[in-house]
Amino acid sequence: MSTNRLKKQEKRYENLDFAVQIKKDNLGILKHFIESEKEAHEHDFQGQFYPSYHYEINRVMSTKMTKIPDEIIHLAFYYRLKLGTLDKPLPQHFSLFLNAVEKNIADNNLDKSYLSAYKIYLLFGVMNSADAKNVHHITYEAYTNSLHFLAISNSYTSFPNLRKKHIRFLPFIENKTLMQRIYEGISSYFNSDFTTAGSLVLLLLDTQQASKDVLFALHKNKLENTTVWLLGSFYKDFQNTNINKQILKNLYDLYPKEWIDEYQPRKWS
Repeated sequence: MSTNRLKKQEKRYENLDFAVQIKKDNLGILKHFIESEKEAHEHDFQGQFYPSYHYEINRVMSTKMTKIPDEIIHLAFYYRLKLGTLDKPLPQHFSLFLNAVEKNIADNNLDKSYLSAYKIYLLFGVMNSADAKNVHHITYEAYTNSLHFLAISNSYTSFPNLRKKHIRFLPFIENKTLMQRIYEGISSYFNSDFTTAGSLVLLLLDTQQASKDVLFALHKNKLENTTVWLLGSFYKDFQNTNINKQILKNLYDLYPKEWIDEYQPRKWS
């Protein structure tokens, strides 16, 4: 980490005269953001422009950016992805956004990114850098719909509230791309988080046998007690169909009853 470079950025971007000059300069805002993050990424520190001007960056990125060069837009997407921000670009900027996603994956620096691997998978179907070009197979409609699924899932603060509002998840069942990714990948990203919770709700709401087969297959993975309890807590709220009742029964057949009926606290090591 370069303390010298960090201090220089702090001094530059905390200057009041600079703040007055940059506020309405859309192109300048993105250029400073890119320069700050590029230097920070190369020297392993947090860029100092973003913390002070993230509202301005968000504002610019939500505009049509008609007077901003494509390369600047592309790099802005790229460094926002590095910070974990998944934009909903305008349709005319979608190809630039996908190029930024591909570059993020292909540069093999995901360990220096706040962009979660499971989000990349659910949104783009990519699990490793060798498949980075596959991001271009996603359509704008499928991407924005899947992004909305992630936003809805992570808008809750408790699993019971998420389950109570399960009707909000029904439209996502029509997103066949998302459902297929959940079928094929839920065991790889399964955790006690809200994306997992949203995925479980979709599998339980869906009437297709394929969704139920995913859950039956999940039971065969020698699950830990905390995972079994999590599954059971969801299954119990969706006992409105015979097949969902069979899924809960299968869980009882394979695991101790107390794992399902008694809260199993996670042991943090």
